[in-house]
Amino acid sequence: RLVGIWVVMPGALMTYVFGARVRIRGDMIDHSKPALIVMNHRTRLDWLYFWNALFKMDPWLCTSEKIILKGILRLIPGAGWAMACNSYIFLNRRFEKDQSRLHSILNYFAQCGYNYQILLYPEGTDKCPLATERSRKYAEKNGLINYEYVLHPRTTGFVYIIQNMRKAGYIDFLYDVTIGFGDCIVQSEVDFAMHGVCSKDVHYQVKKVKIGDLPLDDEKLANWLITLWRKKEEKLRHFYSKAPSEREFENTPDGRDYEMSKGVYVTQLCIIAFWSLTTLIWLYGFLMVPYMATFSAISCTIFIAIQYRWDGIEWLTIQLFDP
Repeated sequence: RLVGIWVVMPGALMTYVFGARVRIRGDMIDHSKPALIVMNHRTRLDWLYFWNALFKMDPWLCTSEKIILKGILRLIPGAGWAMACNSYIFLNRRFEKDQSRLHSILNYFAQCGYNYQILLYPEGTDKCPLATERSRKYAEKNGLINYEYVLHPRTTGFVYIIQNMRKAGYIDFLYDVTIGFGDCIVQSEVDFAMHGVCSKDVHYQVKKVKIGDLPLDDEKLANWLITLWRKKEEKLRHFYSKAPSEREFENTPDGRDYEMSKGVYVTQLCIIAFWSLTTLIWLYGFLMVPYMATFSAISCTIFIAIQYRWDGIEWLTIQLFDP
């Protein structure tokens, strides 16, 4: 959960340093109930804005959310290790290889005594020009509608995750989340770093679906996701048809707009102050304290060894938990 508390900082800095305004409305995500969150993947920064949105809705969600990511991200020194420590799920996007990994980690979540909300991007990647062209060719080849605002979702992994969580008795709700941008769309971390700008107006809509309302049959469940994405395309078409200053999603029947209370705002500032101070202390120690560089090198060596031997610290944990 310590990593979950840390994610509050980068999300908040997007607002306080770069001026991003994140708005979230709709149904409350219950941090005490296991669930699957599905969201369209417009940019590679969606998850960063989403941390800010979750903190507005309920700060505890930052500690209970788990993200399904591309497997290559686990190899990033430092950041990849931190995500592994938080038991994020890294997949190779080849179902025959990912199936056993999903089964093991979902069962681990179900048995460890904590309820998590797992974020899945059914599109498999962000809507960059290359992915958009691949989706267009896929639609053309299979006689499908060519989407303008989303990519065609991949259903195999979605169906497997839902059915596996059902079998483990570890899912109460599915949350359908839609992201849209009121101004410019900054596609990736590279664009963000090179130009020093980010989207200033980010919108999220959350719809809660009881798991009992989803089909039990695999094929019908896959078609349910396809239909959901078709509706999401129309929702986004309507969203982007408005002038930038007027863009917003409709609220759900029982939903509301979420803003931070004074207490939550103070908590956020305290978290930022804590991690900023911690970073400065570590930096001072690295530069001024003897053997700190050696300690850091040993730590990196341990993480690399665990990565090589067990494919990540999360899998070592799972093996120790259920040998």
